[in-house]
Amino acid sequence: MQQLLASSVITALHNTESSVQIILPLPTTPLKTEQWLTQFVSLFHFQASQADWGADRFQVVLTSLKGHPPFQCLLCIEWLCEAIWLEPIGSEQRPQIISDYLKEQGDAFL
Repeated sequence: MQQLLASSVITALHNTESSVQIILPLPTTPLKTEQWLTQFVSLFHFQASQADWGADRFQVVLTSLKGHPPFQCLLCIEWLCEAIWLEPIGSEQRPQIISDYLKEQGDAFL
């Protein structure tokens, strides 16, 4: 599996009204998906919940480990849609909070 780079993720971010898209190639197997998740949570200081697998989708709740206050978001990978995105969890959260956090954490690697 190719190494996931913080700079690649930051460059691939695209905010929408309801989510933050990560416009990168999708992992091609369940093992590569797990490896991608492991690299992502390590790079951006998240804790991942138990993953939820569907026929053509992967979802996991991520909890931020740095910054105050902590927040949660849902990481979604859907092969039919050919998309990876993060959705805020909770009525107080906005996609901008997620992308700001990713950029802040990614700055440590730039």
